[in-house]
Amino acid sequence: MVLAAMGSLTLLARPEPVFFAVPWAVAPAGGEEISEAVAQNLADKMATLSSPTPQSRTSWGPVVITEAEANSYLKYSGYEFLPRAVHNPVIRIAADLLSGAADVDFNELGQIGAEADEWGMKVLSWVFRGKQRVLATGKLETGKGQGRLTITSLTVGTTAIPPGFVNFMLQSYMEKKYGIDLSKPFALPPHVTHIELGAARATFHRSPNLSR
Repeated sequence: MVLAAMGSLTLLARPEPVFFAVPWAVAPAGGEEISEAVAQNLADKMATLSSPTPQSRTSWGPVVITEAEANSYLKYSGYEFLPRAVHNPVIRIAADLLSGAADVDFNELGQIGAEADEWGMKVLSWVFRGKQRVLATGKLETGKGQGRLTITSLTVGTTAIPPGFVNFMLQSYMEKKYGIDLSKPFALPPHVTHIELGAARATFHRSPNLSR
């Protein structure tokens, strides 16, 4: 389903590079460039967030991930985790919201669904044909080391998909593929208490007192 484009939406909320990001149709805000070097910045920060202990006692400060870093990572490393039917994904970050866009080839998505026996992908390929732009928005709520993601809107081409159906499909896909039940709060990376979303950036606040 747009599942992969959506799957990205959770990127910022997981310690592994499953990179749940969701895409947008314009260049990242903030004036930063998209490059392999900027993509490496994100890879380094993800490694820091995944570590159960910091390298020094003074390393518990917040970790900031920018739109440019997320989009650079998607451009240069997205092929490692996004289905081949998802092209040109871009993420947008705003206060409490993640949104974005990607070009999804639904004919190719149907082939992937058939190969993987993934009914959600097959259903979408029956409804939608060819390559279409997918626009999505999701609300990320975090606190006390946990987060919850809710898809609030999804448009395929000119067709709006009911959020309830989207969340059901996405939940089924994420639980099957990654063992993540989006109907329940999920754990943030080790020692991350909450994520603060702002204009073109996500700030991961950490604490040494969090035992996870």
